Amino acid sequence: MKKINILIITIISIIFVITFHYKTSDINSVTKKYLTMNISAKSAIVMNCKTNEIYFEKNAYTKMLPASITKILTCITAIENYDLEDYVIINDLVNTIEGSSIYLKKNDIISIKDLLYGSMLCSGNDASTFLSLKYSGKEEDFIYLMNKLCKKIGTKSSIFNNPTGLDSKTHNYTTAYDMALIMNYALKNNEFRKINQTISYSPTIYSNSKLYFFNKHKLIRNYPGYVTGGKTGYTKKAGRTLVTTFLKNDLEIVIVTLDDPNDWNNHLRLAEAVFKESELNNY
Repeated sequence: MKKINILIITIISIIFVITFHYKTSDINSVTKKYLTMNISAKSAIVMNCKTNEIYFEKNAYTKMLPASITKILTCITAIENYDLEDYVIINDLVNTIEGSSIYLKKNDIISIKDLLYGSMLCSGNDASTFLSLKYSGKEEDFIYLMNKLCKKIGTKSSIFNNPTGLDSKTHNYTTAYDMALIMNYALKNNEFRKINQTISYSPTIYSNSKLYFFNKHKLIRNYPGYVTGGKTGYTKKAGRTLVTTFLKNDLEIVIVTLDDPNDWNNHLRLAEAVFKESELNNY
């Protein structure tokens, strides 16, 4: 009789463990199959921010130009290598930097932290350039750190040759898959996450310049809380590139699209589809 009771208890325990494992492993699960959806992006991915599980992909492993979503890697590299309260003195190189800008001027004195906000919110190429120069005075030394960090993160097909994403002189190459991994890694840093979800910011410039930063990512502005971060990008060669993170019911996902003329709508559509599928599977 004692042996029978032990056997019954053992069987019940096994059933409980199997059931518990099934329940917990299914948390935040969307579907074993990729979502099927037609989108205009040449390359795209939807990935779980915690587990790196892929929910949707389209040519996600194809090497492409990232444009300014490069600055995600630039900023997390700077955060990991700098004292954010340290300062940078802007020199006359600022007058040679093309593209989007936070309108720094020669002799401006600005903190690393404020350059990070300018790079992520306004996509300032001047901010990203001076972040890279702070390390040793040579941009290539900072770029080495960026690529070293990529290897640590586990990217497969990325090579970065500048901190801005500009592609008129040098070119960065990455994939939607790699950019999702980079974003997921960066989000683990609390300072990056704070910067990334900020809508507006007023930096302190110790030369009496008055600047105001406003986040170019309109989904961050329009859906606070639901959209937890992201980065915009555009060049003529790369087209529109976009990274967005969404959060609902403890499930956080990152969406990356490369060369997508309808990126805002596609990010919202993909997020809605993933969360709907998640709710169907979990309840």
